[in-house]
Amino acid sequence: MATMKKMKWIYIAALLLSIGVFNSCTEKFLLKQAPDKEYTFKALHRKAEETIYGTYLAGRVAHIRQQYDIAADYYMKTVRLGTQTPEVFSTIYLLLASEGRIDEAADYALQAHEKGDKANLIAFILMTKDMHAKNYRVAYEDTTLVEDEPFQKTILPLFQGWILAASGKQKEALETIEILREDEGLRALYYMHKGMLNDYFSNKEQAFEDFEIVVNDETMPLSFRALQIIGNFYLRNGKKEKIINLAEKYYRQNDEMPMLGELVESFKTTDTSNLKKLIDTPQKGLAEAVFSVGTIFRGFQNEVAQLFTSLVLYLNPDFEVARVSMADLYEQSGRFSKAADEYLKIDKDSPVYYVAQLKLATNYMEQDKKQQAFETLLQLLKKYPKNEHIAFRLGEISRVMGKYDKAADFYLQALDKVPADDERRWTVYYALGIAYERQNKWDKAEEVFKKALDLSHRHPFVLNYLGYSWIDRGMNYNEALYMIFEAHRKNSEDGHIIDSLGWALYKMGNYENAVKVLERASEYLPSNAIIFEHLGDAYWQVGRKDEARFQWKHALHASEDKEEVDASVLRKKIKNGMEKAVPIPFNEKLLVDRLKAFDLENK
Repeated sequence: MATMKKMKWIYIAALLLSIGVFNSCTEKFLLKQAPDKEYTFKALHRKAEETIYGTYLAGRVAHIRQQYDIAADYYMKTVRLGTQTPEVFSTIYLLLASEGRIDEAADYALQAHEKGDKANLIAFILMTKDMHAKNYRVAYEDTTLVEDEPFQKTILPLFQGWILAASGKQKEALETIEILREDEGLRALYYMHKGMLNDYFSNKEQAFEDFEIVVNDETMPLSFRALQIIGNFYLRNGKKEKIINLAEKYYRQNDEMPMLGELVESFKTTDTSNLKKLIDTPQKGLAEAVFSVGTIFRGFQNEVAQLFTSLVLYLNPDFEVARVSMADLYEQSGRFSKAADEYLKIDKDSPVYYVAQLKLATNYMEQDKKQQAFETLLQLLKKYPKNEHIAFRLGEISRVMGKYDKAADFYLQALDKVPADDERRWTVYYALGIAYERQNKWDKAEEVFKKALDLSHRHPFVLNYLGYSWIDRGMNYNEALYMIFEAHRKNSEDGHIIDSLGWALYKMGNYENAVKVLERASEYLPSNAIIFEHLGDAYWQVGRKDEARFQWKHALHASEDKEEVDASVLRKKIKNGMEKAVPIPFNEKLLVDRLKAFDLENK
């Protein structure tokens, strides 16, 4: 089913791209920085040209910095100063629309169209503005600006169907979207929107038939939003048990999607006596259609997806799935503050609130706002006291903040909430072991590391951490060396594991090979203080003393794991060098035999 779903969306995306969503010069002015070129500004007054150019450059700088609101304002100022350059008008409406300033965008889109811009997006922006303003006749006329015949037979009927519905033209609305049923790749869209239209017109029995087709046909993709809409309909029409069972089935198949779990709980607790339609206006119906199109572009044309999502939220500000999607798009372009603003708009009673708050905490961490991230999750834990994921994340944030005792407390809370037979407990034990180790509570750390090792079936991260820790403490050399070699055989592309292997070779007295491996580790983690120190030590043992001092100096100023190295020791090494290292005692034959056995078992 997943393959069918993927193929259908690829088909629709290819179709849209083939006919050109951006079929004019506006493609150059997507939300990426504008291309480097000189523009000749046509000013109404010659003396204004210098002012226009300076204003344009200010807008361009804001554009490059992804300050799109500010960029649009500067570009609009150039128009007020007299520029008539068509490309500027096109840039303005794209920026304004992407930032949700749809009324202003529509004005500039119309002017850009008059100047020769024939982009399909102009029709969608104008349509959205007029639909919002309830100018339904004009909104329908706006859609006729799209001249591409393939587009007229695919997505455009969805838009027109909802506009006709807004005018009370039930028969025409349903007939307009009928063309979608002819295309196998669009049948899911057809039946979802046919069901929503019939529900809007209170055709209960027909809506049941439409939604049943979507639910029962496993070749049709059933998204979270589709489940939410169909669920709302079933709850209002005496089918509560049916939708709960359906939602629980999807949650069992996708238990890593917490939004589905929240949706199941909302279905169970909803008071159906006064439940309103989720799609109770044609504007909201059109928003669903526009969102369906915008979703297609996620992942490969996020700027286009963002613009469509802005249109969606203008039509339906309560569309919280779209709002989370918009926040995610902001984050993918590095606009974390804008994303946070969107997450904060999600209602506490929404099925997407839990996920929005988790993402908000991650967002704050990306902005280095650790305390805000911590407080966000702490409040969320009060709302969901039995949730192990929140407790675990609070532990992770506490650990990053260096509060290892508090981190251990949260990890223990998480363990209390995870079922005893759940193999995922190993990740919590692993994190708890690190928290104990950082507090110098080695006996406790060693105990939980061993539990993590057993539950994880000897995961390379656990092998690496415990093996390295044993060597660092001068204990269990034979087992520690084998564990590090095993970890590397299981994951030879992780920089930390490569570093441990290089350090194990160093401790074994195999300095030449240690250098080679540690050099490779430094390529994977080029800013890591520990690796710089290790590599410096290895260089010194093979007589490459200048290079050794160079690496030690790097370690002093490295950005990663700098708290893990002793600056005073590094400075002494830089000044005085090192003594000849003494290899650790180990059973080489035992190590070789065990590695041969491992390789044979894993051929």
